[in-house]
Amino acid sequence: MFEVKVKLANLATPSRTEEASLLVDTGATLSWIPRQVLESLGATVLSRLPFELADGRRLERDITTVLFTIDGRKAPVPVAFGEAGEAAVLGATALESLGLMVDPAAQKLLPRNLRMLRATFLFREDGQKS
Repeated sequence: MFEVKVKLANLATPSRTEEASLLVDTGATLSWIPRQVLESLGATVLSRLPFELADGRRLERDITTVLFTIDGRKAPVPVAFGEAGEAAVLGATALESLGLMVDPAAQKLLPRNLRMLRATFLFREDGQKS
């Protein structure tokens, strides 16, 4: 496990930014950002979702979306509001959204192409499948 620097911004006001050092955790679905960082960005709670921790405990956390920038790649990413004592984590959703993969031996993030399954049908001009 290793840490990376991430620039975070408010989607509605991209000039409001914060920098955070996040622990890369491919086992985490969402990134966990300290509540005080998200509040300083002016991020608002969009919903509350349940989580299951590695030790089996369950909890709920507030969720929002912020703009992530890592190595020049930008994407809106859903994140959980981390509470006091919880690690700041870069999760799998952020890595996928930004087109990044983890090189654990070199302890760095590498760019990768995003993937899309080939469609098995085509849409006609009238919007119907053919």
